[in-house]
Amino acid sequence: MKRMLSLLLSLALILTLAAIPASAGDSPTIVKLLAISGNGGHDTIAKTFNETHSDIQIELDNTASSWEDASTKLITLIAANMPPDITTVSTSYYPQFAAQGLLLDITDFTEANLPEDEYYWSVIDGLRRDGRLYGLPISVYTLVNYYNKDMFAAAGVEPPSLDWKNTWTMEQWHDSGLKLSSGEGLNRIYGAFIEYQLERTATFLFPEGLDYWGEDLKPQFDDPSIREIHEYLYKMVHDEKIIPDSATTKTTSVTQMFADGKLAQMIVGTWSHPDIALSDIQYGVTPTPGGVSVGYVDVYIPVASTPHVEATLEVLKYLVGEEASTIKYQEYTWGPQINKAATQKNIDIMFAGLTPDEKQCIFDSLDNCKPLTVFDKWAEFLSASLLPASEMMSIGEYTVDEGFDQLQEEANDLLGY
Repeated sequence: MKRMLSLLLSLALILTLAAIPASAGDSPTIVKLLAISGNGGHDTIAKTFNETHSDIQIELDNTASSWEDASTKLITLIAANMPPDITTVSTSYYPQFAAQGLLLDITDFTEANLPEDEYYWSVIDGLRRDGRLYGLPISVYTLVNYYNKDMFAAAGVEPPSLDWKNTWTMEQWHDSGLKLSSGEGLNRIYGAFIEYQLERTATFLFPEGLDYWGEDLKPQFDDPSIREIHEYLYKMVHDEKIIPDSATTKTTSVTQMFADGKLAQMIVGTWSHPDIALSDIQYGVTPTPGGVSVGYVDVYIPVASTPHVEATLEVLKYLVGEEASTIKYQEYTWGPQINKAATQKNIDIMFAGLTPDEKQCIFDSLDNCKPLTVFDKWAEFLSASLLPASEMMSIGEYTVDEGFDQLQEEANDLLGY
């Protein structure tokens, strides 16, 4: 599928799209929005927008079954000279479309219309490509540390400060996990969890100023400091058994282990909260060790070939504005929104089971997160290299050096180093 998507991208780049003249007279301008299915939020958003706007109407197509399906459908429609004006995509696909020149440059519009005191610009800035913006966040998810309050109290472990600027270290997180671990075999209680997957473990790199990619996207998998952090985590998984390995979590999900009292704390994305909220345990949330989370963003992308730029930009602004963001919160179809007013007004209905301070800790993560570095061939590298190598290290089939040597070689080959 990834190869097919690349072929379709190449086809779309060759085509010259004819501009469609705007509707004459009093007919409203139609802005086509392509979204994924199984999400009621955009239905309500389109309906609400259309009821309050006479000059512009949103025509929603939510037949795409997944992010990959939405991306493939977009290219197919572009090739057929029937493109939508705006599409929803995941961050993995966003760089490919931007690199092919298929997206509208919205930098000036965004900077003029989305004030920094009204939006989480740390998230928006993460979508810049060579300093320019070609999309806006649908929603943002961050990694946070959920913990079992009763288990912490029984073990005499004090949770850290909820202040992201003054929270615990990786070593303190490790020490708490060691103290909270006990038992053997099927009766093992694990003291901590983070998926041994390099998109997740980046949360330990960012506080140290480290990244998998250096200047000009030069791969950094041979950096001794990055490997040292992963050796530390590898020991927690395979030697100390503080963290359950992937074989264990494939048998029972981490959220179920957490609900069953088999896992004392876990660093997971806020997308897991609905499942966590179903548990009967007393749980809380803390910042990730080091105080810099990883941000994951789904993206609205405006297509460069739109024949009505102003109307498209007006819809795009609405989609990230207070009213649409409130709809998403009320229907809980997405994660935190970049609109601060909607976030503050709806914080009480979000993240059930947490105290007001803990909820604020999650929203504060939006100002204390860093997005993963993604590039034109990121989706290819992710599926063919990063995820397989992460899995082999997680199950102990690779050492850290073996996994990172392979990643360095494959990244160099892919990027021409």
